[in-house]
Amino acid sequence: MFSIGNKVIHPCHGAGTITKIQTKCIGSASHRYYVIHTVAVPREMLIMVPVSRAESMGLRMIGDKAVLRNTLESCSQVPDMDDVETDYRARQAAVRDQLKSGSFQTVTSIVRMYGFLDKRKRLGMTDRQMFDSGKELLAGELALACEIAFDEAMSEINDRLQEMVIPEA
Repeated sequence: MFSIGNKVIHPCHGAGTITKIQTKCIGSASHRYYVIHTVAVPREMLIMVPVSRAESMGLRMIGDKAVLRNTLESCSQVPDMDDVETDYRARQAAVRDQLKSGSFQTVTSIVRMYGFLDKRKRLGMTDRQMFDSGKELLAGELALACEIAFDEAMSEINDRLQEMVIPEA
């Protein structure tokens, strides 16, 4: 059970703060919802999550800022080539599923992989969209955990990616 003011992660919509718990009547049934204000710019939004389904949907508290920043350090390291799917259709299908996990560590490894691929050759439109979505998910959680602006968190992620040195082929 979450409370008003809790900072949470919705696996598909990212980080936000529970601003209220409200009851809505649908037909004759009454349901309670967490109302969450997300932080991702430019897609700030209010989402409603049924209290009874929050856990099964994967709603979770934000991570510890020290752990998140430590996890982000991996973005400056070249990924193992065995972990990089070269078939772009298979990669995109896998990434779509992984982005929905809401796991900071999983999303960090996706962003790291896309950062690596982008340094080697400019990403295509679909890969670029997933890369940007991953960075937004990370930046939202980092911003809430560290109590910094979303843009500042995004800069921190981009700085880590810029530190990645691609070895000469």
